[in-house]
Amino acid sequence: MKVVIVFLISCFFSLGFLFFLKRLGLSFKLCEKRRNIPFVGGLALFLSFFLTFLFFSKVYLIEIPFQLKWLFLFCWVFFLVEFFDDIYDFSITVKLVSQLIIIGIFLTKAKIIQIYFLSLWLNYFISFFWLMGITCAFNHLDISDGLCGGVSLITTLYFLIAVALKTDVRLLILFMALFGAIFSFLLLNFPPAKIFLGNSGSHFLGFFFGAMSMYIDYATLRNSYFLAFPLFILAYPMIDTFFIIFVRLKKRIMPLMKSNDHIFLRLLSSGWSERKALLRIFLLTLLWGMCGVFLYFGMNIFFVIFSLFVFLMTGKIIIYALRAER
Repeated sequence: MKVVIVFLISCFFSLGFLFFLKRLGLSFKLCEKRRNIPFVGGLALFLSFFLTFLFFSKVYLIEIPFQLKWLFLFCWVFFLVEFFDDIYDFSITVKLVSQLIIIGIFLTKAKIIQIYFLSLWLNYFISFFWLMGITCAFNHLDISDGLCGGVSLITTLYFLIAVALKTDVRLLILFMALFGAIFSFLLLNFPPAKIFLGNSGSHFLGFFFGAMSMYIDYATLRNSYFLAFPLFILAYPMIDTFFIIFVRLKKRIMPLMKSNDHIFLRLLSSGWSERKALLRIFLLTLLWGMCGVFLYFGMNIFFVIFSLFVFLMTGKIIIYALRAER
């Protein structure tokens, strides 16, 4: 019952912020130029999520550990830097350097990936590229109405399942607050969008998912395979990023340069409708996440067969995208 109340309050806060900030964004010209749609949706999502969690942490007397406070602090830093990027449109160099610095400082006190047979410095190195990669992957998804928000909602759902399996009430409330905020945002962002996430919103979601995937303890004494859970629930954003890098290098374009080589955009150019492409990508994200849930029960034949099915389905969509001319 508690989590349902958290969801409803988060939805209420989010809708309130969305309608207020949408009007404010139009008044102060905080809009995407081509369609004149406010890019302050990320701010509404961000505020409703944190206010809901802080409110219920006080109501239910939940203690927030230092590493979680540290993570929240850098979510604020990341969000503010990217919000100014939305307004002033920083160069690629400024964006990259600021992200490198923020993530580098964050990892000095954050919980990092811990692979026991690797040295501390190598674990830091892997953690850095994991966090940088997931952050950028979600920003890359913010290319169409509903895409980043929909994938983020499904990702949050699987984080909810993971912490529910571990009966971690603190994190259950945390992710339910985020789930409610994204759900309300999608109501106004699904095609045709009335509000956008902006770089601030997409980078915040990517950074948060990447950092939380390192923060949560997944493995048990009976099942160490569940450590791979984040790889499955974050599979689609990673697949899309690797696809973009591959296609751009094939075209002899630097991976950091902009181009219309996302899987979603190529599906559109192959003749798919926007709704069909969105739903197919949501389905892929959902199925990859299911693979991760099945892994909770250990390495078994059902997990292997289901993973093979999802892998083949993903390969089919990638082939469609590769055949499309951009």
